[in-house]
Amino acid sequence: MADEIDTAQVGSSQAVEPLLPGPRQMTGVRWVGRGLIWLVVLAGLGLLLRYDVALMRVRYDLVGKEAQGNLRQVLFGLRDFGQIVPITVALIIVATYDRRRRTIIAVVLLGQLLASAGYNTGKVLVARYRPYYAIEHVAPLEQLTPGRTWIGWAPGNHDNDRRSFPSGHAGAALAFAVVMGWFYRPLRWLFWTLGVGCAVSRYLDGVHWPSDCLAGAVIGYVSAWLALRPYIWTEAVTWCRRRRAGNGSIPTG
Repeated sequence: MADEIDTAQVGSSQAVEPLLPGPRQMTGVRWVGRGLIWLVVLAGLGLLLRYDVALMRVRYDLVGKEAQGNLRQVLFGLRDFGQIVPITVALIIVATYDRRRRTIIAVVLLGQLLASAGYNTGKVLVARYRPYYAIEHVAPLEQLTPGRTWIGWAPGNHDNDRRSFPSGHAGAALAFAVVMGWFYRPLRWLFWTLGVGCAVSRYLDGVHWPSDCLAGAVIGYVSAWLALRPYIWTEAVTWCRRRRAGNGSIPTG
């Protein structure tokens, strides 16, 4: 197609970028830096778990039972980022105009598959009341405590009112945002804004606790990271094969 995007013409900065991230030589400084980042994330999750109910009280004080007017429209728009219609529209555009279409579509779909497996596993195994349900059926918001929002280990949980943790919308949105941000660097800020905005909207909509949103976002990010790095999958297969070959060569007598 004459109007297809040619990555060599987008700009010299993009022309030298690899199609997918490759293996990196990790130095000690890099390992420490990444470790600190994940420690901050885990600490943030711990704090949110502790203050989920307090933050929900703030949400109800500021927004009320339901968002109204323009805020309601904005939240509805952000909520669907990462869902089937926006992703389908984006992939149709990619398939029509971008020469990298096969790779982009494959990575987006793989990221969504991994994210879905992650957050749905959490929902099926661990039961937690959604905020509106906990407030109506467990205790008033003023008397509610973080511990009472959890039911706990509940394999086979399919009750939507008890499938709060983690946020599936946040997971899907971050998986989509990270992948699209890699392939379209100048628009990375937009994809990340929409992805994070989707996660925040689930809290402001009153259907998820803040820790649900962060947990879902982490699952989405990790899923996109793995989807963008197929070499990890091949290295894992190679490692398993070497283990098997090594075990098979051990003398038995």
